[in-house]
Amino acid sequence: MRLLKQSFEKDRSGSVTLVPQDKEDLWQCYNLIQKNDEIKLSTHRNIKKASGGGLTGGKEKGKQERKVLTLRVSVEDIEYLPSEDVMRIRGKTTEPNEFVPLQSYHTAEIELQKSFTLYKEDWDEVSFEIISKACSIDEKAEVGAIVLEDGVAHLCLVTDNMTVLRNKIEKSIPRKRRGEGGGGNHDRALTKFYEMVSSTVFRNFDLEKLKAIIIASPGFAASSLLDTLNTMATRENNKTFFQNRSKFIAAHSSTGYLQGLEEVLKNPSIQKSLSNTKFAREASAFEEFQKVLNEDDGRAWYGASEAEKALNMGAVRCLMLTDSLFRSDDISVRKHYIKLTEDAKGQGVEVLVFSSLHESGEQLNQLTGIAVLLKYPIADLDELEE
Repeated sequence: MRLLKQSFEKDRSGSVTLVPQDKEDLWQCYNLIQKNDEIKLSTHRNIKKASGGGLTGGKEKGKQERKVLTLRVSVEDIEYLPSEDVMRIRGKTTEPNEFVPLQSYHTAEIELQKSFTLYKEDWDEVSFEIISKACSIDEKAEVGAIVLEDGVAHLCLVTDNMTVLRNKIEKSIPRKRRGEGGGGNHDRALTKFYEMVSSTVFRNFDLEKLKAIIIASPGFAASSLLDTLNTMATRENNKTFFQNRSKFIAAHSSTGYLQGLEEVLKNPSIQKSLSNTKFAREASAFEEFQKVLNEDDGRAWYGASEAEKALNMGAVRCLMLTDSLFRSDDISVRKHYIKLTEDAKGQGVEVLVFSSLHESGEQLNQLTGIAVLLKYPIADLDELEE
């Protein structure tokens, strides 16, 4: 998502102008836009021709002409169809227009690569966080990639619609001379090169945040780099690397330049691996929740009342919610869950917000949309008084 302009007042009202760039951005817009917000955008509307040949927004009979207009609409309904990558808003116009009477109903589409301005009376923390994550490459990227060959490596962050080069490492590698042993200039330079790349990976990639890290190369460079990462992490006692070692995926590419990464990302097996890792933390947490719930020992609970009581007791280690809870048309309900997540984070609780588009999110929605894993068992939590 591109942020073109923003303006906020001290009373928390204000506006942002955004350009959604991929289907994930449409999903974020769906989470961001609420009933009674106002949206200004370019849209199509059928305008009736008056008897004199002019155009009118009234009820005069005559042929219609489809015209592009800029309208400001107060949102009453929001519809998102993921299968069609379409998002629609419906409401009444709030600014006068020569072709459309004030307070006329209009349905418009939020389209990819087209800007719109969103006005809110109250910009809360969840709204700011949605924009921050959607518009920041570092926040939005879930995949890191290193594509390399002998002497050159490219470190990239990958989103659904773009690849951003973060670092390029180059080192001259002398040719291996005939009869040169393993300790020759060629091998020493290559070892130094892999160490340079490994150090750059450790400095620039947030391994805990990224869901997957692809290492792609022709030949054996990818496996050699992975070996060096392991060696350096062991030497430096880098626990973060070993905790996230399973996220690294080695792949073959025809070149160590960016076009090599493009071909790897089109590989069906790589696409499947990325899909499995994208929601790995949420899926594993929900799997643990189901397992503990079946054990029925008081360490797993679902439901808003149970979750809140456990939080008030300081007993929660993981709070799981679906994003649908933050889309309530009732502002007080939305603010309630915003405060709940902020309180949980303040206690150092791991907070996971599940996407309703993913299987684990759908399953959590069937269990009220909120669940907790506890630090210790609490019997009959559902019967305890607030």
